[in-house]
Amino acid sequence: MSKPKQKKKFNCKDIEKKFHSYLDGEMKKVELILLEQHLDYCLPCDKKIEFEKKLRDIVKLKGKENIIPEKLLKELEKIIHSA
Repeated sequence: MSKPKQKKKFNCKDIEKKFHSYLDGEMKKVELILLEQHLDYCLPCDKKIEFEKKLRDIVKLKGKENIIPEKLLKELEKIIHSA
């Protein structure tokens, strides 16, 4: 008799290897389900994913800000007014 097929589960090491693919939306449906099942019961992995999501959001937000140094603004004003 053959053994019944065991349902594959992800462990924490699997999650570490795959969480960037997860956050980038590049996972196969089966892997996505397994990863989300793991996150349902593993608080440390869930916290790592949440931290990475927040970090990515902050980086995106900061990357969109147009911060121009005050010194550069003054130099540009001088050039514009002297023309």
